[in-house]
Amino acid sequence: MLEGITAGFILSLALFPGTVWLAKVGANGTKRQVCAVGLAFALSQLIWLFVSVPGLMMMSRHLSFLRLGMHVFAAFVLGYMAVKFFRTRRVEVLDDAGELPTPMVLFRTAFNRALAMPMRLPTAMAVLLATGVYVTNPPSWQLVPSVMFGGLIGVGWWWGQMAFLSIVFAKRVPAYYTLKSLNKIRPFCAVLFCFLCFIALLLAG
Repeated sequence: MLEGITAGFILSLALFPGTVWLAKVGANGTKRQVCAVGLAFALSQLIWLFVSVPGLMMMSRHLSFLRLGMHVFAAFVLGYMAVKFFRTRRVEVLDDAGELPTPMVLFRTAFNRALAMPMRLPTAMAVLLATGVYVTNPPSWQLVPSVMFGGLIGVGWWWGQMAFLSIVFAKRVPAYYTLKSLNKIRPFCAVLFCFLCFIALLLAG
């Protein structure tokens, strides 16, 4: 379960544009709009996790001869994500969201955009491989529910706390401090994904 929590949290943390958008909705919108966006991002990440957990289990179980290749590919994906975070622009403003639509429209738009991002599935599988979930545990169907439940906790943890912070503090705290906090996530993710890339290569052996 711990690996699932870790993977769910990191995968959600890596959706940096989503976190920024949630903060902007919090600074310019209502509580219902913030909850709609947070729920949309959480559900989109859960879908990718719930696909990657059993998929990776079956690959580890039936294609064990590809273990080295899977971990090298995971390291490549994680390294790519690290470079992407290093090159991501700083967040400069919070008040450029414009007039926000209804919560349902916000939910649908956020969900579709997050789900359609091409790197979400490879990233989910790469993060799971870096946690070593199928290295420290035998790949079996009995393990899948606990990992998926852990993923639910991790994803809910991140988006729940971000929605709460956006509702409670986005309009009360000066924008400077919110921007400062958001811009700390970007380099942290870059360093974190470099570390995960290294771990994936170590587990390849």
